[in-house]
Amino acid sequence: MKEGWRTRAIGRHLVDVPEDARLIESYKYNRVKIEPLPDVRSREAFDRLIALREQTLRSSKHAKHGSMFIERVPHANGSATLISWDDPELEIFYQFETYFRAGSVFLRYAGEVSPSLRESALSVVERLSREWREIPSGEVPAGIGYVADKAILAGAKLNFESWEMVIRLSGKPDVSLVITSYVQRSVEPGLRKRAGGILAGLLGAVAGVVQLRNRSRPVGPIDADEILVAGTQDGKRTYGFKWEAPGKADSLAEPNLNVSLQVGESAYPTNKESFASDEEALELWDAVVSSLRLRPGAV
Repeated sequence: MKEGWRTRAIGRHLVDVPEDARLIESYKYNRVKIEPLPDVRSREAFDRLIALREQTLRSSKHAKHGSMFIERVPHANGSATLISWDDPELEIFYQFETYFRAGSVFLRYAGEVSPSLRESALSVVERLSREWREIPSGEVPAGIGYVADKAILAGAKLNFESWEMVIRLSGKPDVSLVITSYVQRSVEPGLRKRAGGILAGLLGAVAGVVQLRNRSRPVGPIDADEILVAGTQDGKRTYGFKWEAPGKADSLAEPNLNVSLQVGESAYPTNKESFASDEEALELWDAVVSSLRLRPGAV
C-alpha cells in the first residue's frame, strides 16, 4: 500500500484510499438500506431512540386503525423491530423498522413488508440481530461477513446485497470518484462490448476527446475491463474513467464491481482543483483500482 493511504473494509471487499480522503458510504442488505447511527453512543440513548420512535408512531393517525403503530418485537442483543402501517389510508404494506445493536455500534434497517410475509421477515431480522458484531477500532475485520461502517454482519446466505463508496479527495473538489458493488441475478455483457459503438461515435464526434485506455484490466482474480477518456474544453482537462468487473450471477464472492472517475463541467475554470496532468490522474486511478479485492474469508 502507498504511503499516506489506508485500507477500508466495505461490504465483503477491501479498498485502499488516501488517508485524508473523506468517504461517503451507503449499504444495502437484501435490497434494504442499512443506516449506521453514529450519533447514538450508548445503550441508554439507543433505547431512548426506539421509545421515541414508537411514541411518534402511536400518536400518528391511521384512517382505519386509529394509530399507525402495530407492534414492537424484541430481538437478540437488545435489538427491536417496530411494525407500523406504511400508509395512513391503506392496509397494503407494513413498515418494518429494525434497530440493531452490535456492542457500542447501532444501526437502523427499514423497509416495506407484505402482511403475508410478516413472520418470515421477523425471522430474518431475528437472525440478523444475532449475527451483527462490532469491529474493534483500527482492525480489518476477519471471517465471513458483510461490513457496514463499524460493524460486520457475519452472514453467508445469498442475498442481493450492495454498497457504494464515494471518495472525496482532499484539495480536489472537482473530482468525482465512486466505487459500487452489487450481487445480481443475471450478468450483462462486459463494459467494452457494451460501449464499443457508442464510444467510437463519441470519439469521432466530440472535438478534443481522446482515448487513454481501452483494454482488459483484471485485478488479481477479478476479470474486468477499463475505458478511460479525456478531453480539453476551454483550456480545462476533463476525464471520464470507467472500470467494471461483470461478476457472476447469484454470487457473493463475485458481484458486479464498478469504479468510475469524472472531472467534468464545474464552477472551476482551470485544473487547479483536479489534476495537474494525465499522469497524475492515472496514478491515482491505478492505485485505487489495483487495490480493490475480496476480503480474505469474507464468503
